[in-house]
This record gives sequence, C-alpha cells and structure tokens, in this order.
Amino acid sequence: MAEIPIQRKEGHSLWWLWLLILIVVLAVAWWLWANHGTTTTAPVDSTAVTAPAAAPPVTDSATVPRTDTTAPR
Repeated sequence: MAEIPIQRKEGHSLWWLWLLILIVVLAVAWWLWANHGTTTTAPVDSTAVTAPAAAPPVTDSATVPRTDTTAPR
C-alpha cells in the first residue's frame, strides 16, 4: 500500500478582513461622535399656520411699460 503524505494547507491571511472591520468600527465611532448632542428635528408649533412662499410676479417685457419713457399725451 502506498503512503500518501498529508500536508496542512497554508493558512490564508485574513488581514483584509481585520482592516475592513477596523474601518467600519472607526466610521461608526466617527459618526456617533460627530452627531453627539445635535438634534435633527425642530419642535413643532401646532398653532402656527404656514403660508406658501409667494412667487415673484411674472413680468413680460412686451406688456409692461418702461418706467424711463414718458406716456403719450
């Protein structure tokens, strides 16, 4: 009977996985630190009535008389 040599496979380096985990942890820590103490919602005043913003009037140069000309007499 022939003898078959069994060798362990060389271990794969998982440095890229540890680097990815470190980047994610640092990103989460930075996000938590940057947003600490800030609120994104403003208190709502239920008594205030908000009106839509007024749009400036549309003027057409053909229909609006110029102010620097004199009107006919």
